Amino acid sequence: MPLSRAQHKNHHQLGVSLVELLIAMTLGLILLAGMIAVFSGNKRSAELNTAMANIQENARFALNALSKDIRMAGYQGCLDSRRGRLNVVSANAPIPIDGITSDGLPNYNANLSAATGAVVRADGEWFPPIPGGLQPPVDNPAIPGTHVLSVQYGSSNDTPLDGPVNTGGVPDLAGPIRTVQNLGFKEGDLALIGSCSAVDLITVTDAPFFKLGQQISHDPPENINGNLSIRYGVPRNIFHTRVMRFLSKVYYVGDTGLVNDAGDSIRALYMQTFPYNDPTNPPVEIVQGVENMRVSYGLRNSNTLRYVTADSPFFNPSEVESIQVGLIMTSWDHIAEQDDDNTYIIAGQPIAPSNDKDTGFGHAEDGRYRLVFNTTVKVRNRRDERIEF
Repeated sequence: MPLSRAQHKNHHQLGVSLVELLIAMTLGLILLAGMIAVFSGNKRSAELNTAMANIQENARFALNALSKDIRMAGYQGCLDSRRGRLNVVSANAPIPIDGITSDGLPNYNANLSAATGAVVRADGEWFPPIPGGLQPPVDNPAIPGTHVLSVQYGSSNDTPLDGPVNTGGVPDLAGPIRTVQNLGFKEGDLALIGSCSAVDLITVTDAPFFKLGQQISHDPPENINGNLSIRYGVPRNIFHTRVMRFLSKVYYVGDTGLVNDAGDSIRALYMQTFPYNDPTNPPVEIVQGVENMRVSYGLRNSNTLRYVTADSPFFNPSEVESIQVGLIMTSWDHIAEQDDDNTYIIAGQPIAPSNDKDTGFGHAEDGRYRLVFNTTVKVRNRRDERIEF
């Protein structure tokens, strides 16, 4: 049946012209480009937010660990470190010698190593040397230009004596130390035994079980002579005498050996514990993303607190009252829109952009995102000597 004129007209309107098709495609491409731009922006924003969250979380973890140890530096139980010197019985403790006693024995001074540090020089050497003879690590080496922090203290996890230090019921300075609780001491560990009148640092030579605690021996040659400074637990200070683990920790920024997609080395905060230079006790990685650490030490001069670095000629570890720690935290990948040319201040020290990306004297001008974190911590076991009790 032949189509009418109206039907022919409607039939021709079922298609689109080439011009209309090109216009529709152009509009579609514009909309698609806009969607891609929005998606790309959201993706970059999400990456930046994730990187910032990771940086902040890692920084909090690192600063919490550092702050906790700094506050404890010099802790030796009831006896304050500035009112009673630690008596070192151990023959291998990481405590510096400060002269010779009247009977010809080394005069150890724990105040010189409770809170101290070093600067990593361009050749990788640490200055001044860390007490205890810690050698710069070969694996995960410290980054030149960064700082090292060393702290020593007695653990807050302690135990009272089960009875007076004795041998066969007779008070004996060289007798075994019997504890109420088992703190897991083993041969070679360092331990503190102290009251409000004296405190001794020993090397554990044996620690078998004793009731619910341990029987700790402190014999030569691991100890100078094996004798404690006083008869602990006699006559009535059994529960006033405490035994605790002696901790010696060194923090530094090292190379993890990892790289990102751009070939940048990944750094981390490391912790080395005593015994040092022991292949079975390597440094432990605390947290990644720490690009630089700088440390300043607050020294009391009259009523003024002056901050200096460990390599300063004015640095005196025994006078440290507070410590400033600054960290530069960095993202793993290049996520910033522009290369980083900012100058950062950490622990009062400027870190400018540098072409030498393998050191901590400056920071690389790259697309990694960086944040700075600073904190000042009081060494609570360093009381003002002018306070009277």
